Amino acid sequence: TFTAQLSATAFDVKSDVSALQKIRDMGGLELVMPGAFAAMGDCDSAEFAGRTVVEFPLTGVSITLPTGLAGDFNAMTFSEQIPGPTLRVTQGDVVKMTLTVPADEATPHGNDMHASQVTAVPTFGAVQPGTSKTYCYIAEVPGVYKYHCSGVNVAAMDQHVLQGMYGIAIVDPIDGYSKLMVEKTAVNANGDVTRDRQFYSADALEFQLQYNQLYLTDGNYDQGKMMAHAHTLTTVNGQALGYVPNEIHNLLNNGDVNKNIFFLQPWNSMGLHQYQSQLLFTPTGVHNRIFVENHGNEPVF
Repeated sequence: TFTAQLSATAFDVKSDVSALQKIRDMGGLELVMPGAFAAMGDCDSAEFAGRTVVEFPLTGVSITLPTGLAGDFNAMTFSEQIPGPTLRVTQGDVVKMTLTVPADEATPHGNDMHASQVTAVPTFGAVQPGTSKTYCYIAEVPGVYKYHCSGVNVAAMDQHVLQGMYGIAIVDPIDGYSKLMVEKTAVNANGDVTRDRQFYSADALEFQLQYNQLYLTDGNYDQGKMMAHAHTLTTVNGQALGYVPNEIHNLLNNGDVNKNIFFLQPWNSMGLHQYQSQLLFTPTGVHNRIFVENHGNEPVF
């Protein structure tokens, strides 16, 4: 039950009474969230004056890319790469995003940026082939956010995203990052165990890790496999087995490029193409900052 009040008259609505009828009798409800969204994506807004404007052009293009393990697949991309280009701005900057869809593209695309606080409708609507669309917003909240093909007036958003239309926006805090404190224990001159706090500069070695899944049948997206959680491959930064190294690590470790020191190594070349993977190396005693985004529909551990 719930209790409502209208014109100083209280009444209870029980489970056996039509709540919808009571709402009609009250004159209806108007649901309003006045502070939920920032200004719409109008790039001529006066609130943008005096701020740094960061242009972020993207194209929505379908191309064929290698999976590395399961043959080629028919990908949908932002600017012909998976993940799409990374947007890096400072808190308070204005992002001016322009999405262009070539005339020969078979389907419209959209762009939904989670770093914004603008309403999805109509800002993130479909961009038809042969056209462009631009919107602006202030990156008010620091953090790492995904952007992806929008589901507003675009059929099968899951297909677009899981075939590659995703990327990240990093919003750096306006006053910079904090120092890193590492707390350990130490034995002092008196033989007492004390807390030992070590501080590291806010400057850091940074890594971006973006995860997703591929659900493929004959190189095409298979929604049935997605619904069944039967993914073909899990990808890191667009590549399956993204932590498996290539030939250069064998050369560095044992001098023999033909002898794999890792049990699974599908790409054995030093050409260092985009679709090849790399281990993550970092010196000891160095502040590391890792930006992690899960674009798929399976959990990341």
